[in-house]
Amino acid sequence: MAGTVAGMAAYIRARIDLGTLVPGDKLPPTKNLMQQFNLSDNAVYRAVAILKAEGYVVSQQGRGVFVSDRRALIAGEKRIKGIVRPGEVINHKSSSRVQAPDWVAQHLGEGECVNRVRTVTRGDLVLQASQSWVHTDIAAVVPEIDEPQACDPTWQAVYTDRSGKPVQVASKTVDARITTAEDRAALGLDEDAAVVVMRSIYVSEDRVIGVGEGIYAPGQQIALA
Repeated sequence: MAGTVAGMAAYIRARIDLGTLVPGDKLPPTKNLMQQFNLSDNAVYRAVAILKAEGYVVSQQGRGVFVSDRRALIAGEKRIKGIVRPGEVINHKSSSRVQAPDWVAQHLGEGECVNRVRTVTRGDLVLQASQSWVHTDIAAVVPEIDEPQACDPTWQAVYTDRSGKPVQVASKTVDARITTAEDRAALGLDEDAAVVVMRSIYVSEDRVIGVGEGIYAPGQQIALA
């Protein structure tokens, strides 16, 4: 049975978190990883790209891939509460009513939703570009989602506070890709690079009320719940 990119990344990530792989340890060659996880070479490269973008491993020219110094990950539930790392600034770019893209409609339902776009920066460096698509019903409780401004601290936290209905991260999917022209423009990158793309599903009372997608610049910590 074939493995998965996410499964390989999760296994290596867990070994690093548990300390069975430590900074400076070298990952096995691609051929060995292909056999171990029953993956193609391209799938192995994608899994390694995820770990690189998360800061778990680094490549050394001509030597291989090595475990880097671990960095704390901020969990998705904490992100809902609006917690950011020191020096980070959230820049809200826009809010507009749009028709839900196909992949969003699969979770949120077809029709109009509120599309919110933002970046997270540290100084002049763009760490993350993200979008969320929010059910229009939420605007009755959080009218700010239709305004070209950030919610304080997040729309999920404001909705929870006002409605008394907690918002939870129902699922997260993480993958890696080579940047598109849109990615490079959003992140201010000059050339192709591997980036992590994370999609999140937000639910309240067993109902999907929002979907999010974050694109993380190379080497940045990501929010995993």
